[in-house]
Amino acid sequence: MFKFVVVFACFAALALAAPAPKEEKEIVEILKSEITKNDNGSYQVVYESADGSTREEKATITDEGTEDEALEIKGSYKYINDAGEEVEVFYTAGKNGFVPYGSIINPEITAVAEAAKDLPKYDEDFGKKSN
Repeated sequence: MFKFVVVFACFAALALAAPAPKEEKEIVEILKSEITKNDNGSYQVVYESADGSTREEKATITDEGTEDEALEIKGSYKYINDAGEEVEVFYTAGKNGFVPYGSIINPEITAVAEAAKDLPKYDEDFGKKSN
């Protein structure tokens, strides 16, 4: 009887130690994928997949050729969440920070990010705030 318990315990331990079968991930077809890069650093990205996910982003150069030259980005992405709902987020990003907008973005986050764009920036070279 004791041998039976030991053998049973060994089989139980092996069963628990065995890796669980891997879940097969669905392969999603890419319907569209375009990237346009320009010599000045600006670019445009468009992406679309069969599961409804999309991404569009356009980056432009502002104040080109000056010390204030910066990359300004406007974009959006969309996907279907686990509840089957379409989620879309819009955003801007650049020298004034990242500002998201969308149904899943808390409006208070968007408002704070929008307000922060007008705050003076800290200048590391001079150790002071600048606009």
